[in-house]
Amino acid sequence: MYFPLGWPKYLKSLQKGSRPLQYVISSCDRMLFAVITEDTLSIWYSKPSVQIVSYTHPYTEICSIGTFNLVEWKPDSSMIAVLTSKLNILFFKVELDVSVPNHHCLYVQHEGKNQTPKRDINGIPDSDSIPAIKVTLVARMQLPANISCCLCVREEIMVATEDGSLHRIKWNASLNKKASFHIQGFPASLDFHQTKASRLVREDGCVQQMEYSPIIGGYTLVLSSGKALFVIPPSTKAENSVPQGVWVTGLTDATCVAVNHRYRLMAFGCKSGVGAVYVINEVEGTIDLSYKLQVSSKDYPDAAQKAGPVKCMKWTPDGTAVAVCWKNGGFSLWSVFGALLLCSLGGDRYPSDSPKLFPPPVISMEWGLEGYQLWMVCQENNINGVVEEEPHDNTNVLQIQFVKSALTVNPCVTNHDHVFLQGEDRLYMNIGDSCSSSQGGASQENSQSLMSIGNKIWQIIPISHTYLGANWPIRYAAVDRSGQCVAVAGKTGLAHYTFSTRKWKLFGNETQEKDLVVSGGMTWWKDFICVACYNIIGQRDEIRCYPKNTKLDNTFAVITKVPSQILLLNTFRDILIIFCIDSHVMLFNMERKNSQKNPLMELIKVQEVALGNYIPHPVCVTGLALTSLRTEKFGSRTVQPNRDSECLLLNVAGKLLMFQRDETGPQIQGKQNKIKPQPFGSPAVVATNVENMWSTSRTSHGKTQLMEALWLGCGAQGMKVWLPLYPRHEGKTHNFMSKRIMLPFRVDIYPLAVLFEDAVILGAASDGVMYKSPSEDTKRSVQNLPFCIIERTSQIYLHHILRQLLRRNLGVNALDLARCCTELSYFPHVLELLLHEVLEAEATSKEPIPDPLLPRVVAFIQEFPEFLQTIVHCARKTEVALWPHLFSVVGNPKDLFEQCMVSEELETAASYLIILQNLERPIISRQHATLLLDQSLERGKWDLARDLVRFLKAIDPSECTTPPILASSKTSSSKAYHSGVPSPPIMPSEADGFSFNTVSNVSNVSNVNRIRSSSMTGADYSENVPKGSKPKLKHTFSDNIFSNKKLPSKPKEEGAPDQMYIDMILCRHCRKLLETNRLRDMGYFSANTEDFHLVSFLKRERLKSAKVEDFVRAVKDIHQQFEWPLPILSYHVFQQLKNKTFSTSSLASLSLLDEENLPTVNVGAHNSDTEYHKYLGTLQSPSPLNLSQAVSDDVVLKPQAVKTEESSLATTLDISDSSSLLGELDYMTESSSQDTLSPELEILSQEMANKGPRQSEMELRYLLQITLEAGCLEWAMIISLVLRDVEAVVRTVNTASMTDTPLEMVARMREGLSYLELWADTECLGYKPFLHFIRKQTQMLGKLAEQTPPTLQLSTSVLEDQSSDGEQLSPVQQTIHSKDLDSSPDGSPTQGGDPAKGSECVIS
Repeated sequence: MYFPLGWPKYLKSLQKGSRPLQYVISSCDRMLFAVITEDTLSIWYSKPSVQIVSYTHPYTEICSIGTFNLVEWKPDSSMIAVLTSKLNILFFKVELDVSVPNHHCLYVQHEGKNQTPKRDINGIPDSDSIPAIKVTLVARMQLPANISCCLCVREEIMVATEDGSLHRIKWNASLNKKASFHIQGFPASLDFHQTKASRLVREDGCVQQMEYSPIIGGYTLVLSSGKALFVIPPSTKAENSVPQGVWVTGLTDATCVAVNHRYRLMAFGCKSGVGAVYVINEVEGTIDLSYKLQVSSKDYPDAAQKAGPVKCMKWTPDGTAVAVCWKNGGFSLWSVFGALLLCSLGGDRYPSDSPKLFPPPVISMEWGLEGYQLWMVCQENNINGVVEEEPHDNTNVLQIQFVKSALTVNPCVTNHDHVFLQGEDRLYMNIGDSCSSSQGGASQENSQSLMSIGNKIWQIIPISHTYLGANWPIRYAAVDRSGQCVAVAGKTGLAHYTFSTRKWKLFGNETQEKDLVVSGGMTWWKDFICVACYNIIGQRDEIRCYPKNTKLDNTFAVITKVPSQILLLNTFRDILIIFCIDSHVMLFNMERKNSQKNPLMELIKVQEVALGNYIPHPVCVTGLALTSLRTEKFGSRTVQPNRDSECLLLNVAGKLLMFQRDETGPQIQGKQNKIKPQPFGSPAVVATNVENMWSTSRTSHGKTQLMEALWLGCGAQGMKVWLPLYPRHEGKTHNFMSKRIMLPFRVDIYPLAVLFEDAVILGAASDGVMYKSPSEDTKRSVQNLPFCIIERTSQIYLHHILRQLLRRNLGVNALDLARCCTELSYFPHVLELLLHEVLEAEATSKEPIPDPLLPRVVAFIQEFPEFLQTIVHCARKTEVALWPHLFSVVGNPKDLFEQCMVSEELETAASYLIILQNLERPIISRQHATLLLDQSLERGKWDLARDLVRFLKAIDPSECTTPPILASSKTSSSKAYHSGVPSPPIMPSEADGFSFNTVSNVSNVSNVNRIRSSSMTGADYSENVPKGSKPKLKHTFSDNIFSNKKLPSKPKEEGAPDQMYIDMILCRHCRKLLETNRLRDMGYFSANTEDFHLVSFLKRERLKSAKVEDFVRAVKDIHQQFEWPLPILSYHVFQQLKNKTFSTSSLASLSLLDEENLPTVNVGAHNSDTEYHKYLGTLQSPSPLNLSQAVSDDVVLKPQAVKTEESSLATTLDISDSSSLLGELDYMTESSSQDTLSPELEILSQEMANKGPRQSEMELRYLLQITLEAGCLEWAMIISLVLRDVEAVVRTVNTASMTDTPLEMVARMREGLSYLELWADTECLGYKPFLHFIRKQTQMLGKLAEQTPPTLQLSTSVLEDQSSDGEQLSPVQQTIHSKDLDSSPDGSPTQGGDPAKGSECVIS
């Protein structure tokens, strides 16, 4: 309700050398404050907080009459009474000083030559004007005993003395003996029925503090013995009438008292540091304890010992909060029914190790106008014996600024929809509230509302100074339902503001503004603002409705007179409901008229209800609402009540009364044959201790239960929800089944708004920062002053309701309620909170629980797909000691893990591994981690896979007694496996290397330079090669450029068993990827798996899983995986091939090509791609193609519309129009064929069409480098073909000829190329030119496959002398070696070798 804001202020006194401050008190209208020292009386103005006048009593008289102790104002602020320490009362007259110029005002602001303060019509100066006041001593009076306390009661002062007397003194310094009495002269009983009445004795003491409440009807006294007493004063009319006293039960250590008139509460401060709030029990006639204001020891340890007894208490002017100060310092703020709003005894804002408490010990305090300031007289403690130089610095007037919720004084329905705070010069509204309705569409509104839930940013609206200067303070504020318009009302008039224009709209006629005083609140209805006001000129109460879009003027207003002052107003749909001071409720029907040029509405009074019999005093009504809630009266045989029938809710001093329409009577027709509304019946008490209530008139088809619920804020009791219970089947229901249920639950925030559809409570909380003073030598250190801020808070409440329903065996209703909220983004969190709270409560309970709730909660959560996730998340956030209790109900975590694997919830299954690690033997968690690692690798969950590898490494191998069961039988023997062999690490952090990242399975290759990243010898992988193969070439590759130091040349010792176990799992998965031609997945796998050496693995597997059985299938798979288009022929190349009358045999057709077109391929040159382009240029035909000739041919090639697996010309990417002329063959005319592209442009367009994405090219070239380094020449050849890179093909063939490549691998390469040529003839003609261009390399492979003698042994020293900077092997050496092997100069294939394969090639 109330929240401090900004820096606290110290008010500077104008007197030098004055004595310590004693007391502060405000006048009745809280515009003037009287502050006294031991010899001085000073009067301060409220806004701005400045001193007006000061009266100092002569020192000689102070010695005789005593020092000033207490002060009291006369209700009309015309006199002040000062009570001294020696039996005396001084009466001062307070009047306007007419000798002061400028209309008797001080601190006049001169903006022009003759600037004078404005005066309104009623003769009251503006709020900016500070009146000049003079104080005159007019009378004095002496009492027989020392004065202990005093109190102003109507036109008299009640003064209590230490002898137990209570004197009624008039303001003319005369004693009213008839109204005076002695506390020992009347009986006090336990209740108002005079039970066990007995007279007070001397031991009970004198009156230490007292307050009077005309609404409760008596005095509340605190005696010096610590007891408390409520006294009904003697009647002045009856003779010999004596006071009647009632003891406050159970109170023995009271120190102070504060009475709340609106809520009829009596708050007592106790020596134990606790506040006790009592209420009159009207049924039994006793004064019972309602609740205690006790700071939680959990949040504020040692608070009672640190703070000491309660020193003073004060309720806010509207009675919605109470401030409590302790003797040793510190203060707290509580809502009317005990919710803690603020405490300065600890936390981040007020460090517990600080030598001082904030504020310092408070002697006296008083709330300012509308509760925007709290004035405190503080006594500074001298620390470490330091004495202040100036004595007046020991006590200070401290002022704390506050903002408050608009619900405190204006609880209309629209203010309940937003977190809306009002300060003395600005408004605070959450920015999400004003933005949520500006967007259209249901989905946008939903996302906007969710955005506003967690939004911490405030929209601060400064109130127009033009309006505020003359009408401070702001009394009422209202926001419309959409959060787009706000309205405020101050001392007179009103103003409203629109967020879209960011402008205030004020009265154009200042006279109209001064004639209007808002007295009963304001609210928005559609585009009208409805105001309950008093017309000063007409001296009558009215309801005025001003349209938003017109000028703020009475000519556009709809004005309706009412017979008495309005205290509250509210709206429900199109009904305006008001509550008047005569305890009558009136209902008006509002109808908007669109026929006029300006918007117009009509107010029609439809009903008036007198409720005086149920209300002790009109001021006690703190809330008024009309809703569609209803409860069926059991036993009545009436028809089903109307769903639109209204129900009247009245909050009377915290007791919520519900008035329902009496539908048993006959319906009466009124004027114009309209049916009069049914009268309201007798009320039913719905709840007590109610501070706020929330209901909505909106409807939601899916969330009927939430929308038709009534929410109650009940202070220290938390919140209550009055929930409707719908039967499961809309058939016959039993009469004894309840239709509604009240569910209480605790909340951690103070609720200010309820979002019905989002199942969230919104509130605000105060927070602050402590700043150290830059200079420590200041006279008054202000480093203990906190800077206070306000932050928005929110809390989910759905799990509280579900828990209460399940506890009451209403699981069916709980399930219906939960299912309508499953679309909420935080619904899984709701289930976690539900399970966690029940588990904590039952697992830590010291008492046996015969009917536990946990099994029901678990069964309830099983109804939702988030069950597995909820269980494991709850367990991870709970102490391990509670896990056995949880899983004894939920089930074995191994079974839950298997369910996660079946449903492919891998992240959830990983969380269960932590559970298994703590509850099972390490071998169990290792086996389950192995299964999960396989699945995560298969699904490409790389982050999860890395975590699982680290998890497996963390398991101590000595604890795993049995080896894990491996699923694959293809695991290589441990002899051939060396875990110490380095391999190419793919490091994303290096800028020079290649890295595959896993953002949505899109790889990111950081550089396209070809870099070998392995350092190893041929001996490291020689053990895997069969014995019958050729002798191996000793060849050392370049060092790893990523490593910081030279790796050892000899292999390390075998790795740890756990490392071997992990590597076997990773190798098994990589082997599976190779066998299925998933080369791109293998790249992702290698890049995202730490410590997996891809090159070493490929070297071991090059004759096993890395061998390629089907080249055609492999080429197609590579094209598909990398989104690389299959090559297509240009128009002229196709014509050239066609005119040569190609046969189906690729070898024969290639021989028909003109040998002159074949360039001499220099395999050592770096411009092989350029030679290939020149070769394509030689195939360009100068003669055009006739359309008739094209149509008459047997085969017409065109791109296929649908890409199939056997498709050759269709590509995986969109191809531009200029990429191929074959696709336009049917549409070409003779004229268009003449305008053909130039050969160079056509080659360029063909290359653009035949290339895939840039990312895919980088990945393919990286894999080409890896496969070449690992000796997997079959895959290197396939990637080279896909890239159509002549240089890569040459390099691959040279590597096969120069190194220890097994004959079977060379034979497979030659055989695979033969099958590719056949496939190119029949399906993919785009490959024909390239395959023809690399014919010499194909022939060289054929010769290598037929050779039996060992290959040339190159000197290792030559290679070691080579540069290891990541470039290719020396092209010169490659050329020499290829010429050595080529025994046939003409390039014809040598006969011999495998006869079967040879015949197969001939047939193809």
